[in-house]
Amino acid sequence: MLARTELHTREEVLGIYHKLNRYSSYLIYLTILVFILGMLTYGQPFSFKEHAISHFGRIRTQDGSPNTLSLLVYGTGMILSALICFKLSNLTEHNTSHFLLRIAAGGYILLIVPCDVLNTIHSIGGALVIGSLWLLTVIQIHELIKHTNKIRPYLYHLLLQGTVLPYAFLYAVGSPIRHMVQKFAILGLMISLKLVILDHAKGMRKMSDE
Repeated sequence: MLARTELHTREEVLGIYHKLNRYSSYLIYLTILVFILGMLTYGQPFSFKEHAISHFGRIRTQDGSPNTLSLLVYGTGMILSALICFKLSNLTEHNTSHFLLRIAAGGYILLIVPCDVLNTIHSIGGALVIGSLWLLTVIQIHELIKHTNKIRPYLYHLLLQGTVLPYAFLYAVGSPIRHMVQKFAILGLMISLKLVILDHAKGMRKMSDE
């Protein structure tokens, strides 16, 4: 994920990957926390099947109830997620990963816009987040494949594509179960990215020990 590793000592590179690993964990924990708190504070009973995560950021729920507390939880979560992506982008220097993480950060900012007010802008934000993080993970998986003959990167690919692509298809056709599948897609994406970064970090640690 680093642009020019030759500009750093192995200890510096290992330290950077350690930070990348830590901040990717923060992003996962924050996503889970927003989901749990969003369910607890949503203005009406939350349905895992019928409600999308973005509904936490609505001004009013589908039945017309005020949704102020959930809106604050969701908005705060999106701002913090954007900051984490900016931090990750700074760690990756100026390369494709840096660019994609900046796009994801911008997408999180757009996701703050309530979907029941300006759904088009909100949807663009969601597409930027999912699309950029998906592409970032794909690129990093292929980097792993180049440097290892182990099966793990292919399993990461299976986890990523097996969760994100079905959601993308169901969203495109307007399937009634798309909101339920969305949760698995986001979780699969986050875990895949985390595992890839962790694998890169392990590789650098192994190199530094040789």
